[in-house]
Amino acid sequence: MNATGNGTARTEATVPMFDEERSLPAPGATGGDLTPERLAALHQDVVAAAWREDLTVLRDGRPVLYPMLPSLRTLTTGFERHLARSMPHITSAWRKVITGYRENPELKEFLAVPDALRPWVEASPATDHRVDFCRFDMVGGSIGTARIVEFNANCPGGALFTSAFRRLWAEHGAVKELFDRWGVARDALHEGEWFARLLFSSTGATSGDTVALFHQPGGNTLEIGKMRAILEQEDCQVVVTHPAAGDWRRHDVRAGYLKYGVQAVLADAAGWRAFLQRVSSGALPLVNPLPGRWIGDNKLCLAVLSDPRFHHLFNAAETEAIGRLIPFSRKAGDGVDHGELLRDRGAWVIKGPYDTQGRSVHVGAQTDRDRWARIATRAVREGWLVQEAVDPSRITWHGRRAYQDLSVVWLRGRPSGYMSRISENFKVNVAQGGGRQMVFGNEAVSWADDTAPHA
Repeated sequence: MNATGNGTARTEATVPMFDEERSLPAPGATGGDLTPERLAALHQDVVAAAWREDLTVLRDGRPVLYPMLPSLRTLTTGFERHLARSMPHITSAWRKVITGYRENPELKEFLAVPDALRPWVEASPATDHRVDFCRFDMVGGSIGTARIVEFNANCPGGALFTSAFRRLWAEHGAVKELFDRWGVARDALHEGEWFARLLFSSTGATSGDTVALFHQPGGNTLEIGKMRAILEQEDCQVVVTHPAAGDWRRHDVRAGYLKYGVQAVLADAAGWRAFLQRVSSGALPLVNPLPGRWIGDNKLCLAVLSDPRFHHLFNAAETEAIGRLIPFSRKAGDGVDHGELLRDRGAWVIKGPYDTQGRSVHVGAQTDRDRWARIATRAVREGWLVQEAVDPSRITWHGRRAYQDLSVVWLRGRPSGYMSRISENFKVNVAQGGGRQMVFGNEAVSWADDTAPHA
């Protein structure tokens, strides 16, 4: 009996993330009429349509097309069922960290929300201790190896562009037929207006209201233009501004979206008093309110889930799911000491708690000894996240070795779609080179309760 059970577990562990027979381009894929030549022709049509829709980003001051690759991927049904069993419990555990912060001194000390932000987090209403949009980033290539290495409770730019490109591809009859043959599930990212629905349901705003999109002056505005276009289609008046400006206060702004990394907030927030008072009082509701953003986006949340000292916060199902999907994660100097980091740097990845775009993600296996020693010293001093190194899935892309990951998109407490990145960079970060690919789930997979990732 045990041997059979162990054999079943080993077999399940090898179930791959991606279904190579239902992916294009891929050897052995069942694409029907979508030959490589036909796929290339469709890609050119999509590129032309994307330019017409201005699906662009700025590079060196010039617009270039968003790096969406001509790649259609599906998850294996076995892997998606694995996610369906575990992801709802991961999100409920993470939600307990965000909501529990308010009354739990140990969580407050461990997560160490920066002093400049903490008063506004604590002044916000309890209903703001939530995350409306999140992207769970996974690396590894099978049930046995795939782990969630980051929670991203920040910006939906990648999801917005991915959904736009998915729509352009799906407008072609050959692609629609292929999706039907593959049994592709229709999820929220198929719907072009999903961001408007997210903002309205999260903030109480409605079509025709005035909405403010706040961003850093001179900073990254990746999704701002796309958001503005979506909201204007809903007859909203859109004010694009920054928190320290006075213009948004002259409008009857009913809701907002804040595109501002935490490091940039810390540099600029001294002039935000009017904005922060309005938001923390509940008078200006945001998508991803301040507590959800500034607690939930803290990478040390992964250490809370992984560290046994906090397991009393979670139920048995949550603890089991954490064991399946969260890699060994600790706070540097508080669970992993300096000596451990130095003895086997190839076993570790170190991350700044509020890092974005991979800027302070340090992979021990790719870092020389002296530099690693300096990074480890800083990590222990400042309480950074330390994780066991998990290899991304390796693929060959146009004859070159590359890596790919998987992102699970979560909207308002529901799994709402997938996307992926391919990069020659081990960190698999599009900001550091590479591109995104479209990923689809399966109609045949049912998620627990009412959490199915369907529109």
